[in-house]
Amino acid sequence: MKQYKIIIACMLMLASSVLYAGQPPFSIIPVAGSTTSFLLPGNFTETTSYQVTNQTKTKRILTMVPITGINQVTGSGNCANPFILSPGQSCTLALTINASQVPATGINGGPVICKTKAANNNAPDPFLCSQPDVESRLAISVTTSLVTVGQYAYIANQFDNTVSFCQANPATGLLTQCSVTATGLSGLEGIGFNPAGTLFYSANASSNSISVCQLNQSTGALSGCIDAGGSGFNLPNAIAFSPDGTILYTSNLGGSASVSACLVNATSGQLSACVTNNSPTFSASADMALNASGTLAYVANRSANTISVCNVSAQVVNSCNDLSGSGFNEPEGVTISPDGLHAYIANAGSKQIIVCDILQDGTGLLANCSATNGAFDGTGNVGLNNLGTLAYVPNQLLNAVFVCNVTKVNGELSSCLPSTGTGFVGPAGVVLH
Repeated sequence: MKQYKIIIACMLMLASSVLYAGQPPFSIIPVAGSTTSFLLPGNFTETTSYQVTNQTKTKRILTMVPITGINQVTGSGNCANPFILSPGQSCTLALTINASQVPATGINGGPVICKTKAANNNAPDPFLCSQPDVESRLAISVTTSLVTVGQYAYIANQFDNTVSFCQANPATGLLTQCSVTATGLSGLEGIGFNPAGTLFYSANASSNSISVCQLNQSTGALSGCIDAGGSGFNLPNAIAFSPDGTILYTSNLGGSASVSACLVNATSGQLSACVTNNSPTFSASADMALNASGTLAYVANRSANTISVCNVSAQVVNSCNDLSGSGFNEPEGVTISPDGLHAYIANAGSKQIIVCDILQDGTGLLANCSATNGAFDGTGNVGLNNLGTLAYVPNQLLNAVFVCNVTKVNGELSSCLPSTGTGFVGPAGVVLH
């Protein structure tokens, strides 16, 4: 009996396609700017939208055939569930894709819109259904590889004192689903996470303070941002940590230029017992970064056009050498590659990204520096993904973030394109987590 029901359903759908051979009963077209083909990490969600139009001569109650891993978003002018369309009337079918729920085989096809079986039965009736043209149908694949896990990109919006965060797709490099996740900061530029990845910090130059925020490990969202305490900050511009997370370092652009080193409370994240480190090589210290072992600090001296390479021992930063490297012009950002082989210096003066080799002879000095590609304009740090294969470059002038490929052998940036992320206001630095 079951086989007969299947045969009858197929015959009805065939009859429906013949009946509307000239045009489908329901037009289903992607909304302008919507993507319908995705390769997603298993921890991401995405959205897409279609415009559905009733092309029949009858008022219809319509519904979408359920798809595992996809939820319909109703309200705010979107199609209801189910939804009613008069002849020629349209609505927006808004969909959320939850990659963790998508079958291993992916999604290939749909969405399928059908009339309901009856006024009191909202099940889809196979007699009258449509789906988009082949090139506009859903094509969703999910990668579960540990090396391609999706990261979040956090962007310091210096001009409106907020932090945006976006999904950073390792397959495409593009930023999507961007939203503001922290507010009430003050002229932020340097941002970063503690080594455990549990707390987020912001260096607030306008208020001479450091803020600490809680991190939602599931969603990546920040909340509960408060003053982290500490003292002695003068236009702080950086967030760097000792490998064990017990000491936070920041460079001070103001005053005589210095590096502050503060103890960190492991539970609350609060700062205390800050020590000020001075060096004759410091001059408008606009940013800094530490190597992975926490033994060397790289301090950008904006007014001297140099990078100081300093020894670090606990809260002491000394024995600085500012004679290595070249091509610096008002250096404003310093980023070390995950493998520790290259340093990226963002020049506020020449609007360039300088990439230098980091000597592996124990000195950590910079060598073989050269300008590389990158649509850079303004202040801030380049952000690198966990593999060091993608670089995210903030552009304050355009309120945009660009994404570039990284050649790991020499650190060169290439093929820089807009990241498609939105909502940035004076982006001054990027960090991925």
